[in-house]
Amino acid sequence: MTRIAVIHHLQQPFLGNAAAPLGAVSEHFRGELPSLDGLDGIVSFGGEQDAWDPALAPEVEWIAAAVEREVPFLGVCLGAQLLARATGGENLRLPKRFVSWEPLTVLDPTDPVLGAIPDGAHALHWNQDGFEPPAHAVEVYARPDGGRAEGFRVGRCAWGVQFHPEVDQPALDGWYAGWPDSVTAAGTTEEDARRADARHLPDQTALSTAIFGAFARLVRENARSAHA
Repeated sequence: MTRIAVIHHLQQPFLGNAAAPLGAVSEHFRGELPSLDGLDGIVSFGGEQDAWDPALAPEVEWIAAAVEREVPFLGVCLGAQLLARATGGENLRLPKRFVSWEPLTVLDPTDPVLGAIPDGAHALHWNQDGFEPPAHAVEVYARPDGGRAEGFRVGRCAWGVQFHPEVDQPALDGWYAGWPDSVTAAGTTEEDARRADARHLPDQTALSTAIFGAFARLVRENARSAHA
């Protein structure tokens, strides 16, 4: 059976809108890293840590080995920052926290995972850090105002996105309750942020299904080819 390792970094991990497209083949890990042997794919989600935290160095090395082995990898927020770090990119602290919905403009519609998103899609950013992809990466999404890298592909089958397509309403409610200062530090208010949520959150299921569904299909196809 196809095996996708899901790496969580939050104290209260969740799958949200990613649960359905990833399906029952996912195996969940927090605070440990599985052996790459026998894995067909990896999804690494966000967290409160900085990608340059020495405690995450083993995960950076593990991701680098996965990319070298061409194990399909999808990183979200911190997961994308770790992928950038593992493949020769850079991590950076943003000038201020960033809590915003931004439109997604596809630069490479042929990309098998990040290329097929719904028209008019907006992505939720809830970030303190960002990344610069390595020079050999392909940026799949245009950068919004401010020059932040949004989404990239590196190697044959590794992707990273800075935003949070997996977030659903319960997860967002938990973030507002757990990190109320984040909204203020981003220069907005919870009222304004929730107003934007109300406009864009109903479309998140489609965005999450497009990204995680495409990744899961690619993992299955690769696994069938490898096991044939």
